[in-house]
Amino acid sequence: MRISEIATKQVIGVAADDSLRAAGKHLADDEIGALLVFDSTGEAGIFSERDLTRAVADGVDLDETGVEEYMTESPIHLDERASIDEAIRAMTEYGIRHVPVTRAGAAVGMISARDILAVISRLGVPLGR
Repeated sequence: MRISEIATKQVIGVAADDSLRAAGKHLADDEIGALLVFDSTGEAGIFSERDLTRAVADGVDLDETGVEEYMTESPIHLDERASIDEAIRAMTEYGIRHVPVTRAGAAVGMISARDILAVISRLGVPLGR
């Protein structure tokens, strides 16, 4: 199965200089775990719920601190033709839960560990006792 079959088909993003609070609001309102981050040159990184948690733990001002301070720069991407197995390997290897999905090098969606778990659940894949 290809990741294009289960990945979100939209790119939800924020500007690199948006506040952490604004990014957190997007995560909550859109019920997602990660956002792509864009600057004047294009895609700059990815911002996840883990990044927001780290910022809160650091005690920074969520209204005054920009997303670029906590985002992951140059995240890995997977082409939409990649298999679910490839996504699982990448997430495991890098310790991540969200991967931007690309077509011809441009982001067209996002795949998450939750998306993969939903497929495994639907297929009734036995995971042991």
